[in-house]
Amino acid sequence: MPTIEVNYQDLQSLIGEHIPLDVLQDEGILYAKGEVEEIEGEMLKLDMKDTNRPDLWSAEGVAREIQGRYTTKRGLPVYLVKPSGLTVKVDPKLKTIRPLTVCAVVKNINITQETLSQMIQLQEKISGTFGRNRNEVAIGVYDYRKIKGPIKFTTVKPDGIKFAPLDFDEKMTPSQILKKHPKGLEFGNLLNGLKEYPIFIDAAGEVLSMPPVINSNHTGKVTASTKDLFIECSGFSMKFLMPALNTIVAALADRGGEVQSVRVEYSNGPIVTPDMSPRKYSINAEYVNSVSGLRLSPKAICDLLEKARYSAKATGNKINLLYPAYRQDIMHPRDVVEDVIISYGFNRITPNIPKVATTGELCMLEKFSDSVAGIMTGMGFQEILSYMLANKENLFRKMSMNDGEVVEIENVVSSNWSVFRSWMLPGMLEFLSKNKHREYPQNVFEIGDAVLLDRNTETRSMDVRKISAVMCDTRVGYESIASVVDALFSSLGIEYELVPGTHPSFMKGRTAQITVNGKPAGILGEINPAVLNSWGIENPVAGFEIEIERMK
Repeated sequence: MPTIEVNYQDLQSLIGEHIPLDVLQDEGILYAKGEVEEIEGEMLKLDMKDTNRPDLWSAEGVAREIQGRYTTKRGLPVYLVKPSGLTVKVDPKLKTIRPLTVCAVVKNINITQETLSQMIQLQEKISGTFGRNRNEVAIGVYDYRKIKGPIKFTTVKPDGIKFAPLDFDEKMTPSQILKKHPKGLEFGNLLNGLKEYPIFIDAAGEVLSMPPVINSNHTGKVTASTKDLFIECSGFSMKFLMPALNTIVAALADRGGEVQSVRVEYSNGPIVTPDMSPRKYSINAEYVNSVSGLRLSPKAICDLLEKARYSAKATGNKINLLYPAYRQDIMHPRDVVEDVIISYGFNRITPNIPKVATTGELCMLEKFSDSVAGIMTGMGFQEILSYMLANKENLFRKMSMNDGEVVEIENVVSSNWSVFRSWMLPGMLEFLSKNKHREYPQNVFEIGDAVLLDRNTETRSMDVRKISAVMCDTRVGYESIASVVDALFSSLGIEYELVPGTHPSFMKGRTAQITVNGKPAGILGEINPAVLNSWGIENPVAGFEIEIERMK
């Protein structure tokens, strides 16, 4: 969770009303989904609890959220955007390098020390947390008066240009920056393998920055004397870039800055950013009450949402909403209900103990899974636990398979954990690949859930309980794993059959399909040597995977 620092007096000034420190600590910061972690003089260290709300990661955002609860500044914040006349031209060569950017100009801003520290902090928190350590969002802020438009977002060879990076007087090539500059050493991995690097350059030939690594010292150095700012966010997806830009622009506008738009020209047409127009949503009052457990009238719900900085109007039980452009977390009606409850006050809700007496016990699936685990450990296998999140590289490509359908994560934290596993055997091989320094034989198993697509369910997915096991040694083959499967089914008293089969992850002629009552239940065999090479596993491996519910 992001931790930010704000100055108490600066926060009071932004809120526009004095709130005693004890009230702010015990109640006010909670409205902004944060807690006061530490107080040192005038500085408050805040632990912000919501990683989907980058708009709350600055003094401006916290003040904006608190205003609705303590002052008359309620409802939708309005941000006027005028055209700046500036154009940014995006080179098609960036398509496979860093294809997207969104930009803005903010003029006539009084940059105090607090303004500067909050701007830097917000920039770092957004690019580091929301922007996945600059991979999805890299942010550049520049002295606009030193820039001559139009600006080009293009590419340059590693030694194709020289400029002085931020806080350096010496001019360097991009390749030298990656080797010598602290930021180059820290973020140079994001440019690994590229033959040309992304770069912003103005009409006078002055380099603005080499994203996502470093700004130039000429235009990228913002001080208290800077009055006009140019802001760009670059990355790979508009779902990250637009909220990031809107959040920064809103914070600067709250400081008195005049927001102006930029025309960004792509090969398939131009866009104008930032887009600060409010987003529309609607919700039913009955739904709010059923989820929250409250008994609120539509008018009362509207009042609570106005405090949360929505514009809300009720027509019967339907409530039509407008919410600010800097918010990208409204994806389900429950997100709106959460804001209703926050405004109402969680501490005002009296918990009700259910009037149903129940005795907890394991369900039949868990009992059966425990029985299977007991049999496997009795045969000398060691149980492991791995993550349900994986990636397509491990699930398919390293298993000599074409990419299949899987349940994907929309806002991924890391590309390594971008999908839910659809089967478990890749996780077993990953375990073996990381334990090559351990003694052999290595016989391990795991019982857990895989997630499959099911368009007939509300979530469009379903959990499937599976068992997967592998044997790895200098001499392991089809017969080794087949005897384990036979012992497992015999111990459970279940009849089964092995039918010759094929699978790209297993060796041809050394693979069988496991059937129970004539229906497919799993697969076993020797792992394909090409798969073992992908994982860097030197010894032969045999394994199986079975759906537990089909074993009954």
